[in-house]
Amino acid sequence: MEAAALRIGDKVTLEADGGARSKRPGQQLERSQGSALAALAAVSSYLDSDEDLPTFFGRLGATIAEQIGARRAAFWRLGPRGTLSLQPAPHGFADDSPVHHLRLALGAKREGVIERLVFADDLELVKGTSPRLDALWHGAGLTDVKSSIAVAWRAGERRIGAVAVYDSPHGFTAHDLWALRLVGMAAGLVWQYKESEDELGRIAVRLEQAMSARRHLLNNIAAGGDEARRRFASALHDDSLQLLTGAELQLERIRGDSNANHLDQRLEELRMTLRKVEDSLRRLLTNVSPEPLQLPSDLREAISERLESMRVRAGIEPHIESKLPDGIPTAIQAIVLKNVQEALNNVEKHARATRVTVVTDSVENGIRVEVRDDGKGFVVAESARLPGHIGLVAVRERAQLAGGWFHVASEPGTGTKLEFWVPLSL
Repeated sequence: MEAAALRIGDKVTLEADGGARSKRPGQQLERSQGSALAALAAVSSYLDSDEDLPTFFGRLGATIAEQIGARRAAFWRLGPRGTLSLQPAPHGFADDSPVHHLRLALGAKREGVIERLVFADDLELVKGTSPRLDALWHGAGLTDVKSSIAVAWRAGERRIGAVAVYDSPHGFTAHDLWALRLVGMAAGLVWQYKESEDELGRIAVRLEQAMSARRHLLNNIAAGGDEARRRFASALHDDSLQLLTGAELQLERIRGDSNANHLDQRLEELRMTLRKVEDSLRRLLTNVSPEPLQLPSDLREAISERLESMRVRAGIEPHIESKLPDGIPTAIQAIVLKNVQEALNNVEKHARATRVTVVTDSVENGIRVEVRDDGKGFVVAESARLPGHIGLVAVRERAQLAGGWFHVASEPGTGTKLEFWVPLSL
């Protein structure tokens, strides 16, 4: 019997001497299925391992070679310019083998040997090998290749590269091609999974960098605001107030030296006017002076004290529901307390409320705060243009810069509910 050329799917592969393999087709199929399952198990094991890709593909190559009955195996990665290059750690190749330096071009217009044999599934088996593929390896410098087959390494329609096995002692069969093709598809899915995992890792790094920049920005905003107020207060105290004090002293001397009674009244009026300006500037100095926020040991106690001062000053009945964890970082306490104070300032100044409730609890590794009042309410969409509501912008920005969120719900006549959340760690 003459040697026959077989394609994938043929039932029997003939040996070089014309004799059929000793195993029956059913046994060959069973062996091929077992080989494919073993290779697939090796592929899926990567999902639960911490191996890097070169180590994984080196191990997978060894498994494929063992299961298919080849002495060597390699994964070839398709580059952006249509060139195949070897993945690290091929199985069975010596360190000085020329395979490590090969670059295989697919060819123009998809007419190259690899394009047709591997990606177009045009590989033919003759006497347990692919003569055209063998010729390609020989021409590339792998003169010791005795037999070889290769299949596409792909994920869906995406071509990642090729999987090749070399030198089967008994020759490759169509069932070996089937098992190898299955491995190629499974390895493609793993590669795609690894790429997605790496991309998620890069996204996580970028998110952490963004959060770090946001924290830095928040600190700069707070420090910058305090520094601006400090400079303004210093200039106000050292310049304007001192000049006014000097003017008052001069007026007193003029009044004492003057014998003209008709000037007394005008000088007194001028002195009173300057005193009013001085008092106004001192009040402004008190308001803008950046006194440090005194953080209490108990955040709940600080909120309660603020509510009590509101009750005494404005007659608004307070209520607090607090479920805060221990050990809240100082920076988070500062954000929570500033936002609560801002919200209560708005209630006290603008809401015309009779009752206010503050709820604090620990949610999703962060602090959630809700401030509700039964005041006159407002149209949320118009709040940015309403006088006195700029504090809501500060609350929103402070929460968001810390990595949290902010919501406000209100309608005229229905009161207001302000809610924000900040993480326990910046």
